[in-house]
Formats: sequence, C-alpha cells, structure tokens
Amino acid sequence: MRPGANVRRTLLAAALAVLMVGCGDERPATPALPGTERSDGGDAAADPEVVAGDRAFDAAGVAAAEQLARADGDDAWALPDALQGPMDRLWNERRGAYVSPDGRISTRLNAEMLRIHAAAALTEHDGPARHDDRIAGLVAFLTGPAYLASTDGLRFGDSRHNTVHAPGWRQSDSPTVNQHPSIDATVARALRIAWLARERIGLPERDRQAIRATVVAVASSATFRAPSRLLNQINWNADLYGAAATVGDDPRLLRDDYRQQLAWFAEHAHRPVHAGRTPNLSDGNGFHYRPDVRASDPVDRTDTVEYANVVLGALRYYGQALRAGMRPLRPEQLETLREWATHTVDADWTPSGYLNWETGKGQSRIHLRQYWALALDGAVMALRGGSSIIGRSPAEADLLLSRGVRLFRQWAADADTILLPATTFGFRSSFENVRSNRVTATVRLAATLADWAAGCACDGRLPGPDRSLAPLKVDLDPGFGRLTVNGPRYATAIAPPTSVPTGGGLEPAWILDADAAPLGALGGGGDGSLGLEVSRAGEPLLDTQPGERAPDANLRLRPLPGSADRFAGVVRNGRVRVDVRHRFTRDAIVTRYVIVPGGRVDVALRLPANGRAGTVRCRPVRRHGRPEDVPGCPAGSEYLVHTSSGAEMAVELGGLPAGARVTLHRPAVRSMLPRPGIQATVRFPVRRRTVIERVLRPVDR
Repeated sequence: MRPGANVRRTLLAAALAVLMVGCGDERPATPALPGTERSDGGDAAADPEVVAGDRAFDAAGVAAAEQLARADGDDAWALPDALQGPMDRLWNERRGAYVSPDGRISTRLNAEMLRIHAAAALTEHDGPARHDDRIAGLVAFLTGPAYLASTDGLRFGDSRHNTVHAPGWRQSDSPTVNQHPSIDATVARALRIAWLARERIGLPERDRQAIRATVVAVASSATFRAPSRLLNQINWNADLYGAAATVGDDPRLLRDDYRQQLAWFAEHAHRPVHAGRTPNLSDGNGFHYRPDVRASDPVDRTDTVEYANVVLGALRYYGQALRAGMRPLRPEQLETLREWATHTVDADWTPSGYLNWETGKGQSRIHLRQYWALALDGAVMALRGGSSIIGRSPAEADLLLSRGVRLFRQWAADADTILLPATTFGFRSSFENVRSNRVTATVRLAATLADWAAGCACDGRLPGPDRSLAPLKVDLDPGFGRLTVNGPRYATAIAPPTSVPTGGGLEPAWILDADAAPLGALGGGGDGSLGLEVSRAGEPLLDTQPGERAPDANLRLRPLPGSADRFAGVVRNGRVRVDVRHRFTRDAIVTRYVIVPGGRVDVALRLPANGRAGTVRCRPVRRHGRPEDVPGCPAGSEYLVHTSSGAEMAVELGGLPAGARVTLHRPAVRSMLPRPGIQATVRFPVRRRTVIERVLRPVDR
C-alpha cells in the first residue's frame, strides 16, 4: 500500500535490531514475525531479475551490442543508451514498470532503470536512456506496490537470503515476499536521484511526498539505525542515510548514525567484537565475510574480494557527511579505513578492469558478472565520494570505471549481445538461482555509469583506459597468506591451500593477460594448474601447488628482505624439499626452483592451457640471446601456451637435466578448471640438488 504524508511505521522488535543473516549465506532464514507466515516458492526458487526467454528481447540485445560497438569509447552514456533497446521491450505503460515477458516485476531492476532515467534527466542527456515520461510511473511503483509499511498478513519465502523487515522494500511483485537490505539500498539510491531531478521533470507533488516518506521511514527504522547492520556490510545502511539526508532535508542519520557505523567498522577491523570470533579485516586488510563466526571457520580463511569492494562503497558519503556537520573520525580510525581502502583498490583490481578474483565467497559469488558490476560500483563511488578519507584522487575512480567499461564492451563484442552469460570464463557458480541471469550485470553497470555521469562534471566523458602506463602493484596479505600482482601485462594471485577451492600453494593460482583472459586454471592446484610435483617410484611426495589435496599444508610465501617484488616459500616431505622463489616484473614472472631430492626422484613440471582449443606449442625465440632448448621442440624454441580466447603466454625453461621429455594430456574438469585445455608436462629425473628456472611472459595481443 502506498503511504501518504503520514506513513505508517512498523518498528520491528529486537529480533531485527541486529541483522545477522548474510547476503546469500548458509545460515537459516530469519524467523517469521508475528502476523506473518513462511512459504516455499516465490523468489526463493528463481531470481526475479532473470528475464524470461523472449526472441524479441534477445534480438534487441544483439542490436544493442552493435549500437554499443559504434559508439565512442569515451561516451559514458553509450551503454545506458544501448541498454534501452532491450529494456523498451519490457516496458508496461499500464503498470508503470519494466515487466519480464513472464509477468514478473523485479524491484531492483526497476530501481536501477529509475536511476538511469533520473540521471539522464538531471544531466539533460539527449539519448535513448532519457525517459522523463517513465520516471513518475517507476516512482509510483517503488513507493507503492514494492513498498511494505507493515508485515501484517504477508506470506514470506523460506529463502535463507530473506531478511524480513518493515518498513522496507520487497524483491518483486510475487505473492510470496522476499527481502534483503541490498534491495532497500538500491531503491533508496534511485529515489534519491529522482528527487534531485524532480524540478526538471515536473514530478508530481504526491510522488515527491511518497519518496520522502518511504526513504526516511526505512532509513529511520530499527533495521537500519545504528547499531543495526547486516554482518559488517555497513554500505547498505550508508546508502539509506545518504538518501534520507537528501530527500528528507535532515542530516541527522548521515551525521550521527553514519559516523557510528564507520567507527564500528574501524574499531573492529582487527579486533573481533566477541572473543574467539573474526574481525572485519585480516592482518593485511583483506575482507572477512562473516565476523560473527569463529576465526577457524572456512568462510573466513580467504579474502572475500567482491564484498570488500561492495562494502567499501560505504565511504562514498564521507565528504557529504562532513559537509552536513559530521564530526570527523579519529585519526587512528581514518588511518585504518585508509589502509583498508588502499589494499582493496590496489590488490583487488587489475588494469584490465576485472577483479583479481581467484578468491571470494566460495563458489557462490566469484566470476558472477553482476557481482563484478556491484563491486565496481562500490569501488568507483568510494574513490569519488570518499577521496578525502582514502587519500586518492577522484580521477582514479574515473580511470577504474573506464577500464571496467572497456572490458564490458569487449565482452559484448565477443558475445554479440549485451545480455551476457551470468558468469565469466564458463565458471559454474553454486549460486543456482542466478545462473540464468543475463540482465542484472548490464543494468547495474549502466546505472553506475549514469550515476557517475550525473556527478562527474565532465559532460559524461570517460578518460582513456590506457593500461600500458599502469604501475606494477604487488601486495602480500600476511593474514590470508595471499599475494596479488596487478600490472600492465598480466595479473596473478598466489594463496595457500587453506583457501579452498581457489587457493593452491606456492604457485600462481591463476594468471590473467592484459585483456582479462585466463591463461590457465581459475584457481586451485594439482593437475591442470601450474606447479611442480616430485614423486618416487610412482608415489607423489610433494607438490608446489597441491590445492585441495593438501588443504592443511603450511604453504605460504614470505617476502625476501630488501625487495618489494621477490617472494619465497618451501615445500618439504622428509629429506625431499623444493625451495621456490618468484620475482615479478612488469612483463614476466620468473620462478626459481631448488630441488633437493634426498635420493633419486621424478619431477613433473606442469604447463596447462585454458579452453577446449587451448594447447601448448613450440615457437622460435623472439628475444635477444638464445635460451636453453626445451623438450619436444626444435633448437632455439620456447613453449607457447595458447588458449581458446587467443590469449598466449611464452614459457622459457632453464636448467633442465639431460633426458627431460614432454607429454601432453587434457586434465579433468573441476570447479576452478571448467574448460581445461591441453597441458604440457615436462618430466625429468633428479638425483642431486638441481636448480630449474621458469619464465612466464604473457604475450600482448
């Protein structure tokens, strides 16, 4: 029911004072409240943002990709304008909303489209994304059917994602209600921009009152007032506070509650709320997804890259809050947040515009394009609005967004549509109900672009996404034992086997080329991953990259004294050991193995390719000087790892003993190797201390 000026506010009891149900976590659903009932079905079984198959809609996605390819590369409105073609197929004038061909109305999808249209009006953009005529209808939907003033008499789904609360917004128009704070935040941001554009579009007074009433009611509710929060995801609260300060002309939430949320996050960055639990961040400022669980819980053994950037978005309101009269955070709190932001931006983003994403929330979030877009939004908006707290220029946000857009345009060109598969690289996400979602990532990125264009004072022009000038950034998180390297020619990450299933040991768990194409596995270890295995009489003794086979192995890199780009580790089994040293340059990864065999052993050095057409070839050396010959190739050759995407990596080997040979086979499919290519395995016996050098050089395309 749409509220009037005197909105009915139902304050939920203590059960919702502190939300402890994660965004898609495995905890039980929120208990039903008095006056409500639980039900199976509804949106728990299917993502309402999955647009049902429709030939006209799909054809419009193809046409949109062609339109996007013709647009200027620096035009921030190119994607929002191209998106409008497919979305026009969904517009229902009678219902005042974008409606899937199967009749469902997604609240989040319509909120993001409102953000685009309102930003277009605010900037007086002249293009297909400009739809002033639809703004009032979308506002009416979001402040009417999509809004819950009370939970009385409603039927709620059993989805573990569901966080029942009122006032708030529902996930869709389904009779079975599902909710999540991320939906509230998305709607509030959209209504805020509609409010800012109200005079320009002549928004009716009743819609203005409805925006103010709903946004202020939700932001002021027990669900979002400090100290309530969803785990450590303070960004959803921050979005509500920022919107309420704008539409309600009352800065108290932004001035007081926002400060409390930031201070809480900083105070518990490295000190858990409760003894034996997990702090918000690791020792090296990686992100813990579940601060409510014990430190030994598997979910917090590895960095949750996507959520780190989503939560980082909370910093976008820091400048606005100071202008509204907020007392600055204490110096030590500011320093904690600055160090976290610096780590997150430098370690998590590659110059290609993709996340360095071999690790995340298990297999349920990594490589989901909609979470890539959500993370990009968080990082970009934090860098712009929180530049004073982060200590970075807003221009870095513009460059990051430009690189993300370039990558998306590349994806769209490769797929011949802007309606992209839900995941990149053929990865099979365990988040089952979003596997068919081809829309959300595109709409989210388009909304971020529109939002950015409305505030950039740059006529909607993105900077050039040149990656060649990007510095090499090397970051070791001692808490997780995770090393990230992001440079102009490649990106890689190395994490211990405790990061199941993504980590693996002492080797690059994955390598991306300059265009964000994987050159091998997406993570893990063993067959199909880079690494060196030592065996005796057919029995494996050790592996530099064992992956899931040795989840408790103490395989961690350490920095070498006096160097920012050299790291070492060791793997041993009795008298047998292998010392591993990596050196990272802008162009190559140089690895030195010292094998101490303790008797005769057999060594297998793995060189895998990615993709069904991926293989390992010989190619003449194209650099000055002649390297050592490699098995199976003519003299003066090196190996070339060739992937299905066309990405390539030259491999030079040195120190191989006489009698080395090479075999080829295709590894089995596994979660982090969904499309295995051919793997070359260089095999040789070792009887005494032996030093092998491997040089990996990703090739420019």
